[in-house]
Amino acid sequence: MNNKQIGIYEISKDILSRNIGDNIDTIMNYSERFNLSLGTIHKVLQILDKNNIVNLYKKGKYGTSIKNIEYLKLFEILGYKYLLCVMPITYSKIYKKIMDNINNSFNLPIPLYFAHMRGGYIRLKLLIENVYNFGIVSKLAAIEAISSGLNLEIIEEFGYRSYVTKHVILKRQDQDISIIGMDYDSNDHLFLTKFNFKNMKDIKMVDIKYSEVIDRLLDKTIDAAIWNYDDILDKMFTLKSNGIVVEDIADNDSNLLATEAVIVINKDNDIVRRIFKKFFKKEKFKLI
Repeated sequence: MNNKQIGIYEISKDILSRNIGDNIDTIMNYSERFNLSLGTIHKVLQILDKNNIVNLYKKGKYGTSIKNIEYLKLFEILGYKYLLCVMPITYSKIYKKIMDNINNSFNLPIPLYFAHMRGGYIRLKLLIENVYNFGIVSKLAAIEAISSGLNLEIIEEFGYRSYVTKHVILKRQDQDISIIGMDYDSNDHLFLTKFNFKNMKDIKMVDIKYSEVIDRLLDKTIDAAIWNYDDILDKMFTLKSNGIVVEDIADNDSNLLATEAVIVINKDNDIVRRIFKKFFKKEKFKLI
């Protein structure tokens, strides 16, 4: 980009953080912040005003204020024609509620789309690669990923039991546990399985898809596995009739972190951070 294009982009990003009626920064400050000449900054402000992207009015010694912002044009300059969220496959009612609540909590001038994908770690990696703009994962998955060195940031948290009600152990009745199913593509399943079976000896962990836990119990490939309680409520008859029992796990901090929904972004994506700060109304997010 040439200097004028850089100025248009940077000032547009700055305007995104401001509201109608706010003062913009001074030409001198913009010049210093973006390492551009005073003449370039002056020209950029004229272009934004002339094209009705940001209408400005001067207040003399009180500075220059924003009269109007045409957000569609502003977002286009910043390279955003839509926002794309990645989240779990909506096989449970609570995930569908999360998606509806994200929609209801946003007052965006551009479309919001959702992509659904299994495997929290994969979703987080694709945020790093900027395939998606933000993601919904458990707080446990986010913390584990950040601790492992992924350049991510949690920007919204919704409290315990906002992601799932709880996790439980499914196991075959009157059967010694020797083979445990674990989905290696799921941060939550990996951690919860290792954490909740850590005191058991002489056990074997086998890689299975999280969605196939019940099938693998029924065909006796595994003896036990962690599963989301919300997903078994309509399967209780099948479980009981096949001798599969449900066992609660402890409500400790580690297990509870896996029940909390959070929104995560690439830590370097300052534009999405600003979009959330301006357009996301957390008070509208209710899972009732």
